[in-house]
Formats: sequence, C-alpha cells, structure tokens
Amino acid sequence: MRQARLSPCFHTRSSPLWRWLWLPLLGLLLGGCGFHMRGGELLPTQLHQLHLIGDSRSDLYRLVATRLKRARIDLVAGGEDVPQLTIGSINVVNQVVSVDSRSQAVEYNMQFTTEYSITVPDHEPQKFTASFSRNFLNKSSEALASSREQEQRTREMQEQTADLLLIQLSRVTF
Repeated sequence: MRQARLSPCFHTRSSPLWRWLWLPLLGLLLGGCGFHMRGGELLPTQLHQLHLIGDSRSDLYRLVATRLKRARIDLVAGGEDVPQLTIGSINVVNQVVSVDSRSQAVEYNMQFTTEYSITVPDHEPQKFTASFSRNFLNKSSEALASSREQEQRTREMQEQTADLLLIQLSRVTF
C-alpha cells in the first residue's frame, strides 16, 4: 500500500510559503502585545487639530509640519478652541574642544537648542526644550568640507528635534 506524500512546499520549514505564512503571524503577535513601529506614535485626541506657530521659513518648522501631517494631524488656522504648538527660535553655539600646536581650533562642539510649547484651551501651557550636541572637526585646509559637515550636523539635529517633538507630544497629559 502506497502512502500519499505531501507537497514539498508544506513539508520543509525553509520553503518560501512557510516563510510567508510566518511573517503575518509575527506581525499580529507583535501588534497584539503592544509593540508599535517607530513613528507610529498615538497623539492624544485633543491634538488631532493643531495650529502651528513659528518661523515658517525655517527647516525645523517644515520638518515638524511634515511629521505632523504624516501622523494625520490637521494643521489649521488659529482659533479659540484649537491647540497651539509654538516652535521657538533655534540657538546654535559652537565651542572649541581642542586646539593644535599653533593654537588653532581643530575640533568644535556644536550645541543645538530650541524650545517649544503646547497650549491647549482651558489647560496650562506645557513647555519643552530639545537640546543636542555634536562634535565636528575644523579642517582649515578643507574649509568647504568643514562647513558642509557643520551644515549636515545641523540638519541631523533638526531632524532629531522634529522626531523628539512628536514623541513628546504623544506623551502630553491634560
């Protein structure tokens, strides 16, 4: 008497079908235990509409507006019952960290700081500060490369600030 054989795709664990079955199951398992992908912060219901205040020409303002829109937040004109997110000015300070034998600066520490606040009607304003620092080299023979490195560090810190702002907004309590 002959035994029926199962198809090889169901028999081996390394088959493509087996892998594709486990992928959705793993996603459901992670989602069920409370795991959320980065950037999927859930903002309080009071913040589903915001009035964004700040320098609309700044890169940080545009980054924050983009991230808020991606998080499905409606950016609206100001009103009495609309929460306001106010982004303050950016303060960048470069401090000399090390010098060479000719007393010329070789390495700098760039300190990036900005403040922002969230004001919800009938609640006290909540203020936050974002502060980051980065070191960069000052190559006097490569002035263009040094200035580009400094611009890149500033862009990175602005992106981190926008990410941090969204994370802190998701943790705001009223």
